[in-house]
Amino acid sequence: MKIVHIVYSLEFGGIETMLVNIVNEQISMGHDIGIICINNAINSGLREAIDKKVKLYCIGRPIGSKNPYYLLKFNYKLYSLKSDIIHVHSPSITRYILFNLLKGKMCTTRHAPHNPIESNYLPYFKYIYSISNSVREDEIKNMNIDSKVILNGVNVSNIKSKINLSEFNAPLKLIQVSRINHLIKGQHILIQAIKIVKEGGYNISVDFIGDGPSFDYLTEQIKKLGLENEVKLLGAKSQQYIFEHLCEYDLFVQPSIYEGFGLTVAEAMAAKIPVLVSENQGPLEIIDNGKYGYSFKNGDANDCADKIINIIEQGVDLDMINAAYKRVEELYSVQQTARNYINEYKLILENR
Repeated sequence: MKIVHIVYSLEFGGIETMLVNIVNEQISMGHDIGIICINNAINSGLREAIDKKVKLYCIGRPIGSKNPYYLLKFNYKLYSLKSDIIHVHSPSITRYILFNLLKGKMCTTRHAPHNPIESNYLPYFKYIYSISNSVREDEIKNMNIDSKVILNGVNVSNIKSKINLSEFNAPLKLIQVSRINHLIKGQHILIQAIKIVKEGGYNISVDFIGDGPSFDYLTEQIKKLGLENEVKLLGAKSQQYIFEHLCEYDLFVQPSIYEGFGLTVAEAMAAKIPVLVSENQGPLEIIDNGKYGYSFKNGDANDCADKIINIIEQGVDLDMINAAYKRVEELYSVQQTARNYINEYKLILENR
């Protein structure tokens, strides 16, 4: 089967990381896989992580450009590939596709809730997939559009797991991994919580891995709160680096305000470190409402701090950590994600 995936950019983020993992699995299954990246925004680490047999087509459009040259270049490449399936990873991309005959081959995945711009383009698609039950429910509620859930997945075998689960070091080492966009990912909430925990007399530190538009803003917040020794912005790191070092931390915190799934939450569970997530959408679904991890009130730095202090004072539930690892193995396997999409593509071809 000849499949092309389309994204705006290949920068550090959940959609892009997930796409790389999926295409690598699909190419290993013997399919002909390509990626069209519309914008000239490609993370070198992600590019290197793509299997060399996957064809990457870079349109090179400057972000936000309305130059018709890039529109024509994109459509020429898309049409010339003569793919069996066109998988669009942002529904709004369909507005740039000029050939109506291609739309019978198209499907899309909704990666996050609360995005009216993307949601407005869902009616153009017959085949729609959601990365979690919470994303599906959001689209039903707000758009009255249903979709099929295909859960995101991680490659558990590539993630180094913590060996001594009872080891709880001082200072308590926290980690957060995501795109640095505090309005969505809520990094400022965790920074405020660290200030509260520190003022309570606890020895604690946190590393943020990722890059994005809020990097300078968070840097200023860290200085303003006097947390230069406790909070570090490490910038973007390769997936290999993250998988190797997650197990060195004591607690993973995902303070997202909006989150469709929470890929890095599943990765932390696979690394056998406890996770603390905000009570919203995908992350809470991943930990099954507290069965496989801890949670705090969405947007509430005080509650986040209280939950961190409780973990410090009471320790972690080792049975829960082991059960969380098994949950990721059984439910959130990238191999299963890739197979599920291939099965859906076959149904699309049969129904054309």
